[in-house]
Amino acid sequence: MNQKERKILKLEESFRDTIENDILKQQTENKKIKIKDIKFVGSAEWKDKINGQERADVVFIVEKEIIEKSEDGKERVTEQKSYYLGDKCVAGELGNGEILYGETFAISEPDKMDAIKDLLERTPEEEIENNSINKLQIKDMAEVLSAYLGRTIKEEEVQKTLEDMNKEELEELSEEKEQENVGKEKKKNELSEKQAEKIKVNGIQRADLSQNVDGIETLGKRLDLYGYQYIYVVYSENVNEINPNAKRNDTTYSLIGMKNDGTAKVLNDEFEMDSSVGNNASKVQTRINADGTATRDSKDSSVFVRKSNGMTIGCRNDGGIVRMSLGQKTIEENEITSTEIRTSKTGYIPIQTREIFNRNKGVRQIDKIQDKVKEHTDEGCMPKDVKDFGGDENTETHEHFDLEYFVQEILNYENEQGEEQIKEVFTESEVRDKLLRELKENGDKLPQEQIIENVKKEMNLDAENLEREHKR
Repeated sequence: MNQKERKILKLEESFRDTIENDILKQQTENKKIKIKDIKFVGSAEWKDKINGQERADVVFIVEKEIIEKSEDGKERVTEQKSYYLGDKCVAGELGNGEILYGETFAISEPDKMDAIKDLLERTPEEEIENNSINKLQIKDMAEVLSAYLGRTIKEEEVQKTLEDMNKEELEELSEEKEQENVGKEKKKNELSEKQAEKIKVNGIQRADLSQNVDGIETLGKRLDLYGYQYIYVVYSENVNEINPNAKRNDTTYSLIGMKNDGTAKVLNDEFEMDSSVGNNASKVQTRINADGTATRDSKDSSVFVRKSNGMTIGCRNDGGIVRMSLGQKTIEENEITSTEIRTSKTGYIPIQTREIFNRNKGVRQIDKIQDKVKEHTDEGCMPKDVKDFGGDENTETHEHFDLEYFVQEILNYENEQGEEQIKEVFTESEVRDKLLRELKENGDKLPQEQIIENVKKEMNLDAENLEREHKR
């Protein structure tokens, strides 16, 4: 098997593990569902309908066998072909080969549906068949058997060879294959001291694991990383320059742990990538910045999820500086909420910023922070006081700007003659656009009250001029 085939097989096996749990929930005493085959098609690409950014997700075809038992004990066996975008089933195939997309999906996500159709049209049927998990597993087993028996085993000979082996041989083969895989991964990701020195040269950011990240605990403890001194962020494309055998991520950045003895390890086995954010984001994330301001966006290029406890490390490029954040997912929205951490290039993080992420405040603390930030950002403001995001209901420090209230105030403005000229000439929409434009252009130069007064006088003057022109 080549490297691409191994990657596809691993992707399919991981996907199978994910959807098997959902399929189990659909089964009843009289209805059993079995996955017969999984076929990787490729990556469907579309543009986000809100911000126009490029989005992508993998497409799989899943062939299922459904056995249903009637009241009289008779069994009916049917075969079903389903189409998945990521881990969501979005379409099924009818008996005539026509693909029928879910009604809700087709109405609400037409861009994604068109992306899937385009991918299916340009991907040869032969390529899809060759990506079958069944075929790739047989190909993989042929290589394993050849190495174990010391002779070439062809793919068509795999089944008979396995049948001819006794129980002890099969157990030994299984154990040897597992140990070989573990050994390969470990060897791939372990780096020598010489290679570790290359990290220091290629590393674009470094975080000290001994730093206090929440007022109480260290970064190393929150990430369950013991025996390491630093985390280095490197470009994923440089991982193989440091170690040609290392497992490489498909994202902008990769993480490498530097141990106390000067050796290092690629941490790709310790973390998994979060596909809901980053370059192909389907969700926004909440982030508390070093200065106490907060943002909700999807600008992190790479988000790493710690396998042991679900904590996350996010990396984003901010004008050439990689900013790192420590986070976790909220209970309700399953959305990442994070706070910036100190690195070799971003400096000290105030204690007020760190303390709000203290897990001793309870399991709902992260949800409270997310709710508070969403409340503020939905209103279009970014308060400078970190206490606004601490999850404490009693720490409001400012009022939100009520746009519609001031739009009406401008519309109903009376000039010195007691005339309401603005509403006679301009629409509500035109007033709103004008106010928003002025707030954007002058919001950091003038108080809001002054901007509103300026808009009133300017629009009133424009209305009077237009009225005079009309009378001529």
